[in-house]
Parts: sequence; C-alpha cells; structure tokens
Amino acid sequence: MKSEELQTYSTPLIGHQLMSVEKRDQTWFFRFAGDITVATESLWRLIEKGRIVVTSEDHGHQFGLPERVDAAERVLASTILRTVEAAVISLSSGDLTIGFNGGMQLQLLQPSSGYESWRLSVQGSETICTGGGDITRIP
Repeated sequence: MKSEELQTYSTPLIGHQLMSVEKRDQTWFFRFAGDITVATESLWRLIEKGRIVVTSEDHGHQFGLPERVDAAERVLASTILRTVEAAVISLSSGDLTIGFNGGMQLQLLQPSSGYESWRLSVQGSETICTGGGDITRIP
C-alpha cells in the first residue's frame, strides 16, 4: 500500500474536535465530532511540547500524587477546544498520530506483530491496524 492511499483513511479526522474519552473494560474510546471514533486496547500517549502528558499506562496510578491519574480527564482537559490538524498513519509501524492545533499529539501505538492495535470508525466504515502494523480497510 502506498503512503498516499494510507493517509486517506485517517483524513476524516481533520477539522474535528475530540468530544469524549472513555475506558470500558480494556478498551479506550476516543470520540470525535462527525461520528468518528478511535478504539484501542493498546498503548497510547498524549504529547505536548515534546513531552509526555499522560499515557494509557498511567491511568489509575497514584505516583505519589493526591489522587490517582484519570487519563481520560487529562486528555480531554489538554485537548479542549483544539481541532485536529493532521492525522498520519505510519507506513512502517501502523502507529496513528493525531495532531491537534497548538502542537499537541495523540499517538496510538502498535506494539505487537500479531494483535490488532487500533480501529478508526468513520460513519460505518473501519480502518484497522492489524498485527505487524498492516492496515485493513472495511468499507
């Protein structure tokens, strides 16, 4: 698959805002305006100014803080009123990087050669990152 074709799968995210983040069982759901959802059971992280703000691995840990980390709340607080400016799927790994205005990035990583990582649902069609970073499209 060519990089140009691959990028068309993620372009529907551009111009939309993140509306909600929810963890149900082992699955994280990132819901965007425009009936767009990204779901993952794999590692994700939020980057701002070249630093990690929060990751899926941080959720529920206290780290010596007064309260446990609520990763969903941190993502929403950091991305409120920000619009997606870029959405790129890595040709080599299948990682999905969603870039918001102001330089914020939500990175959904593919950590496995065998398991699927993330699923992008756009108005009934799905793009799935399968094992090894291969991308499958279901119309």
